[in-house]
Amino acid sequence: MDADVLVIGAGIAGLTTAARLLAQGLRVTVVERAEGLQAAGAGIMLHPNALAHLDHLGPELYATGTGIARQVTTDPDGTATTLDWAAVWGGPRLPLAVQRIRLAELMLRHLPEGTVRWSTEPVALHQRPDHVEAEFAGGRRHERYGVVIGADGVNSWVRRQYVDPAAEPRYLGHVYWRTTVPSQAPFDFTDWRIWRAGGHFFGGMPIGGGRHHVFLQADLDRPVKVPADRAHPELVALAAEMGPRVGALVAALDPADSYNVRPALGLSVRRWTAGRIALLGDAAHSFSPATTQGGAMAIEDSAVLAEELARSGVGPRALADYEARRLPRVRDFTRLARLHGVLSSSIQHGLALAAPGAAPRPAPSPTAWFRRLYRPLMDAA
Repeated sequence: MDADVLVIGAGIAGLTTAARLLAQGLRVTVVERAEGLQAAGAGIMLHPNALAHLDHLGPELYATGTGIARQVTTDPDGTATTLDWAAVWGGPRLPLAVQRIRLAELMLRHLPEGTVRWSTEPVALHQRPDHVEAEFAGGRRHERYGVVIGADGVNSWVRRQYVDPAAEPRYLGHVYWRTTVPSQAPFDFTDWRIWRAGGHFFGGMPIGGGRHHVFLQADLDRPVKVPADRAHPELVALAAEMGPRVGALVAALDPADSYNVRPALGLSVRRWTAGRIALLGDAAHSFSPATTQGGAMAIEDSAVLAEELARSGVGPRALADYEARRLPRVRDFTRLARLHGVLSSSIQHGLALAAPGAAPRPAPSPTAWFRRLYRPLMDAA
């Protein structure tokens, strides 16, 4: 056996999984087709249910990012709504905002050298009674592993070829522009700030290292492909629809910066495992980035997978138990993610949900709403 576990994909999900499995004494190989780290997006929010499983990164994790105590959302009329994240979670940990590439670099430094093989792409997986034989591009010899974990993203090759071929991502109605900028005026605020107009949201937050994460969530009927040289002009045009405050903020952005433009995709799969092969992270589930829980769900996946492999041994039984534990929780959060969007819009208008035809009622505080919404996640925090 070349190793106990082959992890396909060296993103946040794959690197976290490797660390959790190595901590259980398992032999792990991670393969990634890219030449090096390719952390997409700009920033990532790690809520306490994710931080609970990242203690192996030590104090350096908190030094890399910034704790977010408040979220302040401003409507076009200037009305500001404040969400107290410390009160939402009710514990000592605040959500931590981190630049994705810095988090990935930190995770990689905490893995033994040689754990990740770059520029390595599997082209076939052959299940045998007591192992999986992996075949790689370029004529590399076949290798044997006890189990294979597909942590290869929302467009997962592992999922499409071996686990749930019918499951396809669906467009959620939003396209995101993301970048990072220096933490200087006008991007020198210490809270998570959001400005809302129509169906669009523009915002930013500090993510450590003297940088701010900046994003625009555009409400569009269909996903659009934006060439790199059009990313900034399109962002400026969308900002113009949102009023002078957002227009001024976007005008301060450097047109030469790199802008990550991607549609929001949702994904639900019917099955997570097939024999000795399993899915993890975005390969198994994807939510709107607005929930800021996609990374946390992947990190939870890795913790549960490690527990089951340690309990039942490296084989199909452990993977089946992993699926049995994770599938209901992710299904529940999928429902919460849909409610998140409805409640966010309602709260920011100062109204609570009401039955059709009923008079709207004054909304409770957003902190109370979100504490109720996030309560099912707190047992992992």
